[in-house]
Amino acid sequence: MQNTKQRVEDVFADIIEKIQLLTASQQKFLQEMLSRHEKISVIAKRSLLRKSFGIWAERKDIKDSIEYVNEMRRGWEERMQRIKS
Repeated sequence: MQNTKQRVEDVFADIIEKIQLLTASQQKFLQEMLSRHEKISVIAKRSLLRKSFGIWAERKDIKDSIEYVNEMRRGWEERMQRIKS
């Protein structure tokens, strides 16, 4: 059984191999996209999560959130039963 470090190294090697198969313009595009990537701190993630709470509070079609979710789940169960049969 491979350890985690070895699996990560294997995945990384696979990614490098696939990048080398890209055209020069594709590699340049990938490099530009990755250079724009900014890490979001844990604090920023928590802040975004806090801001998202209550975004549906003003909706008129959702009276009771628990019942709303339960109704959605019933629908999923019915669809799964139709798919299985």
